Amino acid sequence: MPLPCGCHPMTRKQRILSALRGEPVSQVPFVTYNLHPYADSPHLHDPSYRDLLDLVEQKAGMYCKRSLPPVSDVGPRLVRRDEQDGDLTITTTIMPTPKGDLRNVVVTPQDQPASVTEHFVKTDLDIERYMSLPWKPPEYDPTPLNRFAEQLADRGVIAVSYADPMYAAASLFDFTEYCVRYATDPAGLIRLMDHLFEQIAEDTRRKALACKGSDVVFLTAGPELATPPMMPPRAFAELVTPYQKRLIEIIHDAGHLAMIHCHGRVRDVLEHMIETGVDAIEPIEPPPQGDITLAELVRRSDGRLSFVGHIQDQQFHGAPDGTMTRHVEEIARAVDGGTGYVMAPTCTPFQYPATSTFLRNYTEWIEAASRILGS
Repeated sequence: MPLPCGCHPMTRKQRILSALRGEPVSQVPFVTYNLHPYADSPHLHDPSYRDLLDLVEQKAGMYCKRSLPPVSDVGPRLVRRDEQDGDLTITTTIMPTPKGDLRNVVVTPQDQPASVTEHFVKTDLDIERYMSLPWKPPEYDPTPLNRFAEQLADRGVIAVSYADPMYAAASLFDFTEYCVRYATDPAGLIRLMDHLFEQIAEDTRRKALACKGSDVVFLTAGPELATPPMMPPRAFAELVTPYQKRLIEIIHDAGHLAMIHCHGRVRDVLEHMIETGVDAIEPIEPPPQGDITLAELVRRSDGRLSFVGHIQDQQFHGAPDGTMTRHVEEIARAVDGGTGYVMAPTCTPFQYPATSTFLRNYTEWIEAASRILGS
C-alpha cells in the first residue's frame, strides 16, 4: 500500500535526514538525545540503563553528538596547577601569550559542580594579549567518527560540533562583563569576534571537508547565549547571525546540514535564526521553559526551518503514568504527519543510576512514539 506522502518505506536515518531537510517522510521520526548503546556511551556501562538501551536500539532513532578532535594539539600552551583548600580544589590555569600571561581560576567543591572565579579576559589589555596568540590550522582524521557511524548504521544520525564566534568570545569573559561590554563597547567585542571568526571559519571548513561524503550534520551550541533573558534579540542579530550565515555556507558547500542548539526562548530570535540559513534548531522546549508552541513554530517558519525536540526532559523524572503518551498524541496532532520535525527529548540523560520513574516514563515515550508515529 502506498504511504500517505507517496514515499517508499524509509530507514530511521533516512526519515531523520529527510525531516531535517524538509523533504517528505514516511512518518514523523523520533530520536533519543545522546542515548545510545555504542562506543564510549556512559549509559552502556551503567546496568540500570541496560533494558532501556535494548529498546532504544530496537525501536528508536538516535541523535548522537560526537566531537571531531584534531589529530594534533594546536591550541595555546596551558600551564595548570591544582591546590587544596579544605574540601575545595582550586585550579589555576596560565595561558602564556606574546604580550603577557592570561589567568583563569576554577573552584571545585568536593562532589559539587565547579565555578569559574576568574576568567582569562578581564581588561582591554587581556583582549590584546589573547589576540596576539599564534594560531595554526588543525588537521582532522574522521576515522573514529566513521567507526562510530558503522555501529550506528541506519538507526540514527551523528551531529559533529563546530564553534561559534560569539560563544568563543563570551567564554573568555565573566558573562556579566561580556554583556556590559556589549552594551558599552560593542565595537571592541566585534573586533575580537572578527579575529576569532577567521580561525573558526578555517577550522569549520577543514572539519566539513574531513567529513565530506558522510551523512553527519553539523551542530553549534553557542548562539543560545544570545537569546532572552540573557541578552536582547538584537544581540542575536548582531553577534550571531552574520557569522553563522557565513559558517553555514561553508558547511552547506561541503554537502552537510547545519543545526543550532538552543534551549529556552526562541520566539523573538526565530527570524534571526532563519536568516542564518540553518537547516534546523534543537532542542526546542515547550512552554514554560520555552516561549512558543510547536504549532506556532511550524506556522511561523513556513517550511524555512526544521525543528528537533519538544519532549521536555524533566517529564521523564516525575510525570505520572500516561503523561508521555499524551504528549506524543498532542505532538502528532500538531505536526499532522508533516515533515520538518523530529520528536526528541530536550537533553541527554545525566542520571546514574537511572530511577525507576525515569525508566518507566522513557520506555512509555518510546513505545507510544513507535505505536503512534510508526517505528
